[in-house]
Amino acid sequence: MSVAHADLLCETCDQVTEHELHYAGRILESVRCTRCGSHMELSQSALLPAYVHDLEQRVASKPRRLAHRATRDPGAFFKGLPAAVLRQPVKFLGEFRGLFRR
Repeated sequence: MSVAHADLLCETCDQVTEHELHYAGRILESVRCTRCGSHMELSQSALLPAYVHDLEQRVASKPRRLAHRATRDPGAFFKGLPAAVLRQPVKFLGEFRGLFRR
């Protein structure tokens, strides 16, 4: 799961404040106001189909993205490939945990 920050209008504070945006993959999972703590989560029933669709798109585009990186900088690509391959299961496991931890 990744976290980003953005200034948004909080419905509870009624002010523009910094919010934490939590993502599972590229899907927005929840938003929390850093000022008042107001928290909004998407339901698991809504998140799971969206996540599966996003994952399908990511897997389908992976060969093209890998080929692009390999042609752009072959040395760095092949040097970093083993570590990148090993990171993927941990990355997906973290995303799945974020979805099912509700």
